[in-house]
Amino acid sequence: MDEPLTLADPASVRRTIATMYLAAPTVDATLGDIQLAAHQIDAAARILTLVDAYGGALLADATGLGKTFVAIAVARRAMPALVVAPAALRSMWRESLGRAATHADVVSYESLSRGTVVEQRYALIILDEAHHARNPRSRRYAALAEVTWGAKVLLLTATPVHNRARDIGSLLALFLGSCAFSMSQSEMSRFIVRRGARDFSMHDELPRLAKPQWIDVPGNAETLHAIRSLPPAVPPADGSVAHALLILGLIRAWTSSEFALRAMLKRRLRRAAAFASALEGGHQPARRELEAWLTFDDAIQLGFPELFAADAMVDVPSLSAALSAHVEGVRVVLRALDGNEGLTDKSRIATLRHVCDLHASVPVVAFTQFADTARAMFRATAVVGGVALVTGSGARVASGAVAVDEIVRGFDVAYDGQPARRAFPLRLLIATDVLSEGLSLRRAGVLVHLDLPWTIARLEQRVGRLRRLGSNHRDIHVYAIGPPVGARELVQVIRALQRKTRLSSGIVGLSETLPLLGPRLHRAAQRKSDRECVEQLRLVLSRWVRNDTSLESADVHGNGGVGVGLVSNGMTFRLVAIEATRVSETVCDVLRVARAVSTSQRSAGQSEHLGHADRVVRAWMEQQRARELVHSTAAASSDVHARVLSRLNEHLDSARRADRASSGMRVARLRELVSAARGVGAERAMQALLDRTQSLDLEALELLLTRRVSRRSQESTRSRLEAILVVDPNGDVVGAVRESTVDADPILTAGLRRPGRRQSSKRLVARDGA
Repeated sequence: MDEPLTLADPASVRRTIATMYLAAPTVDATLGDIQLAAHQIDAAARILTLVDAYGGALLADATGLGKTFVAIAVARRAMPALVVAPAALRSMWRESLGRAATHADVVSYESLSRGTVVEQRYALIILDEAHHARNPRSRRYAALAEVTWGAKVLLLTATPVHNRARDIGSLLALFLGSCAFSMSQSEMSRFIVRRGARDFSMHDELPRLAKPQWIDVPGNAETLHAIRSLPPAVPPADGSVAHALLILGLIRAWTSSEFALRAMLKRRLRRAAAFASALEGGHQPARRELEAWLTFDDAIQLGFPELFAADAMVDVPSLSAALSAHVEGVRVVLRALDGNEGLTDKSRIATLRHVCDLHASVPVVAFTQFADTARAMFRATAVVGGVALVTGSGARVASGAVAVDEIVRGFDVAYDGQPARRAFPLRLLIATDVLSEGLSLRRAGVLVHLDLPWTIARLEQRVGRLRRLGSNHRDIHVYAIGPPVGARELVQVIRALQRKTRLSSGIVGLSETLPLLGPRLHRAAQRKSDRECVEQLRLVLSRWVRNDTSLESADVHGNGGVGVGLVSNGMTFRLVAIEATRVSETVCDVLRVARAVSTSQRSAGQSEHLGHADRVVRAWMEQQRARELVHSTAAASSDVHARVLSRLNEHLDSARRADRASSGMRVARLRELVSAARGVGAERAMQALLDRTQSLDLEALELLLTRRVSRRSQESTRSRLEAILVVDPNGDVVGAVRESTVDADPILTAGLRRPGRRQSSKRLVARDGA
């Protein structure tokens, strides 16, 4: 029978609930020559709690808040550590690790995609810009699944959702397993730490984001009509060309610049020439053959028809006619561009120069999706001096090629707050999105979007390069060059952005870059996210710790009173909201009821509503326990776990009577290991083992799991109600707490117990099985 709950002063019960729920490991604020800010210490402590309880966590703080140093603080507590980051960020990570006097190995996503194998086993895997691992079908994801299983996982990304909710499920699955794909947004939020700039008292240290400004440029109706009228392309032998996507891609290139569209069309002509060369020999080339033919500027190494045997099934006349029609359509688009005489791009260049002149004393960064746009803008502005270009091919200034790191340092701020030492003054940086992630360009105070990216996440990443801690600017000015007038096909892009924005805001909160896309898109994401409720709930609980009597606004309903319960479950604490006969773990419900409990200040000696709430919570815990017993955690985590456990049961059933005792002990150990094995990597490894033989190889299973899985204490299926606070319809509040809960914290004990009084005078006796 559980220990009884004891009536106590509501203010003390509030403090007990808040202190236990917010409890987190201590974090050293000094890392080498780095001093962590208060919000970074808080993040590291919360991440350590989640990593210890669940094997991983996602830190999705807004850009510019210093997630790198938070991750290093966590890594110091779990060594050895491996950092996986985009190739462009490897030098940044090595420099940051050196400053923090911390060692960790660093490998790039790109190398994993190329087949690099990580042999060493690590205690902690840090995935920086983790959204690069959101595709479970890629070779990169398979490599990460192998590396991460058996280790603790810390995911870092300000933009975990790019296209669909499954993006974030793919990330969480690396340490939770395939069950992450079926989680609700509320369930996902349990593993995510996400704070925006406005969530901190230190948000004034970040530059303000000035109201974004749209700048329109003239369009060209003839070019748009020619693109829409383009005949379908001829598909390669092993695939089809989606004509609608081709048209949309050309229009998006056109909305970036006429330079980008012209370059794309010329590449299509060169590809068509290669295709025609193969058709002359009666061969329809495959996609890989087309990619293998070399092109450079206007020259092309054509395919040699004599190297291929003629394809009897290829209708050469029909394909040649379709190819000729497509080529003629491409030439019509090029003639329409010639007729516009570059008016649209001249307007874009003039706009960029005007922005630079308007902010003559402030460095400017201009981002685009298309390298052709970036190169054209660089050629048009380099004559004024102080202009740099960075694309995936490298970096340039007017005098020639330079190192990308040198350009980045030139647009960063030195650690003492003074401008970094530079070999040349830089006023304007024109870059593709290769620089839009992870790097710091704090010396710049003006951002220009030369085109509209496909995802809201890219917009947020671009702004985050400038709006960072340590910036010398009070305001970050943002300009966006809009698509040419009449590009109605871009409605599809806007609608896609609306859908992705609603999805992203529901999981990680509202982005501060949304005003750029207008009030319509901003309204699409007004629903409060679970992430925002989490941070507001923590703010309410922090006031409870301080015994802050500030009143909170509340909107609750319930004839039988409302309340908050603290439930322990092995390693973790959970808060539940109680409204009449309903119990909810949804964080927004808990926040609403916690505010009501904060608002009520009159203390009631006793209340029948407390007993009612106590019975409701205990009945809910019984239901939860029964559900977990029917669907065990191990079996429910994935189908693979269920099949392995079933094979273990079959092995035990088939064992000889004389071997039952020893087999039973061995199977019990293996069941523990299977239950502790989490992550898609573990599931794939066990599936591969199941596929090898008809019967389960116990030796191979034991060897596989003992190398990776530590039998740590699992969460208990037996929950305990530690404390409860209830406010009745009259506004009176009453609380009760378990004595052992109070005894566990001597500071709280002093606040709850009164000298000379017996603590067992008023109790709510717990029923069996709670």
